[in-house]
Amino acid sequence: MSLSYQNRDLIYEWVENLPHGIESVDVLGATDAEFLPRLAAERLRAVKLHVMETRDPQRFELPVNLAGEVRWFDIWVDPDVDGDGAALGVYSTVIDVTAQKRKEVQLKNLLREVSHRSRNLLAIVLSLASQTARSANSIPSFVASFSGRLQAIARAQDLVTDRDWQGALLSDLISRQIALFHQDHSLPVSVKGDDLVVSPSAALYVGLAIHELAANAVRNGQLQAQGADIIVAFNLDPRPDGGRTLVVKWSEKLGVGSVSTPVEPLTRKFLESVVPLAVEGSGTLDVTPLGVQYVLNIDGNHIT
Repeated sequence: MSLSYQNRDLIYEWVENLPHGIESVDVLGATDAEFLPRLAAERLRAVKLHVMETRDPQRFELPVNLAGEVRWFDIWVDPDVDGDGAALGVYSTVIDVTAQKRKEVQLKNLLREVSHRSRNLLAIVLSLASQTARSANSIPSFVASFSGRLQAIARAQDLVTDRDWQGALLSDLISRQIALFHQDHSLPVSVKGDDLVVSPSAALYVGLAIHELAANAVRNGQLQAQGADIIVAFNLDPRPDGGRTLVVKWSEKLGVGSVSTPVEPLTRKFLESVVPLAVEGSGTLDVTPLGVQYVLNIDGNHIT
């Protein structure tokens, strides 16, 4: 807390505990305009003249650029009057509230980000609901498919939230999505490659892609046979333009005596169109008699 007194001409006569970056040698015997930036000095002068004229104390916040840094101050200005009520000067109390203001800005930015992400998430959920409804042939099938996709988005969102909205680890995305099916099925999944963090938006769609692939594998019911396995591999490849591409590859090998069945049209649409568009990349789904191969290319901008 800083205290000061200025006479009727707004010249400083005494000061105590000045804010960091302001020296008493520059203040005593001077006015605000002689050591403060012009806009801040003009605001202070106007308030102090008003206080002396009206005898009404004033409180206000003032940003001041000191040594290249914007600092915020909470300021009280009280009049000094004689026995006849004539103004002799003003007392000022100044508190540096820069840290508090920065926290307020961070909170506002966080709330703005929450609002933005909430709208995006609602748009994704609405899209999933409408597309799932159009492809479902019964209410029970809609409920089952939509519930699974909703859980996939929710689990990916949980991972993003756990990392303070900085993204999600690929390995965590895989394990969380596969865990949805472990109660009723045991999927032989192994993960290989560099474990990278993808952006919050990419995390939702990568999670959805893994869910679709795992759900398709469970629907086939052919991964329980001997020799069946799934490998999910990550690679970060350089591009000729200097950028990078994250390649996520799902390699599904069926067991002895098993043959792949066709992938549902909506699942194919998600894997080859919806997800790649969201991650600014491409997706290729290849179904062979021996299993399912899926390659998702993710633009390097989605790697954090």
